[in-house]
Amino acid sequence: MRTISIKDIPLKENTACSIGNFDGFHEGHLKVLETLKKEAKKRNLKTVVISFNPHPREVFTGETLCKITNLETKKEFLKKLGIDYFLVISFTKEFAKKTPDEFIDFLKNNLNCKLVVVGQDWKFGKDKKGDINYLKNFIEVIPVQKVLLNKDKLGSSVLRKLLKEGNIEKINQLINRIYCLKGKIVKGQGLGKELGFPTINVDPQENLCLKYGVYAGFIEINGKVYKSAINFGIKPTFEGKNPLIEAHIIQNFNEEINQYFAKVYFIKYIREEKKFESVKKLKNQILMDVKKIEEILNEENYKFSGSF
Repeated sequence: MRTISIKDIPLKENTACSIGNFDGFHEGHLKVLETLKKEAKKRNLKTVVISFNPHPREVFTGETLCKITNLETKKEFLKKLGIDYFLVISFTKEFAKKTPDEFIDFLKNNLNCKLVVVGQDWKFGKDKKGDINYLKNFIEVIPVQKVLLNKDKLGSSVLRKLLKEGNIEKINQLINRIYCLKGKIVKGQGLGKELGFPTINVDPQENLCLKYGVYAGFIEINGKVYKSAINFGIKPTFEGKNPLIEAHIIQNFNEEINQYFAKVYFIKYIREEKKFESVKKLKNQILMDVKKIEEILNEENYKFSGSF
């Protein structure tokens, strides 16, 4: 898969397109993307997934929305699905002014888009005046029906709420896989090593919905998967500010890290992140956390080999 921006278009191949933020890759998203792949293959078209950064709502309201998945995770997931192009459009107020006709011209002239696969309630163009019925006058459209959960639409808002609650087990059940974040490995301050619990630090580079705290999970680096005690947060005991994923591998690990990225998988929420009165109390708590997490991950239900 090739990740592209506006500067990389127009494309030469004829394409089938899907448009959306695809935050979380829940069952509804997967239904759209699988339909895109299947119908594109029938027509001998390349597949293009179009997404926006930042989220349009952030541009219009000025509020900062938390994300279920970061950009690196989206890239990895779309690559695994076999998508050909991932077009990330920088969403601005200027771009939002495009009328439905202008957006249709954008799809046709820049992406040679011959087919659009989207959810049945998809709207587009200035003030969302365009819909799939209008688009059908210009490009073939395949609408995908909503996925229902307990008579409600299974949308990203459901997953965001669960993430904020730390309900990882429910998340994993709904998305039918282990919640994962891919991020850049960064050098930390060495605080974990000083405490006797060295960590691999992963920068998500996005404002995540994931609740701050300690988790049982796995980290995948250099193609290998390791049981890990994971902390996501700002290290309040040390007056930290920037959220970071820190994974302590619960086994002997002496390998050299020769990759820039790692994947972190979240199995179970253990406790909230909090500020401790002393480093000694923090260390004692980490000892208990690691023991508990090791017991959880040693259960037969949590054998895991990696990948999405």
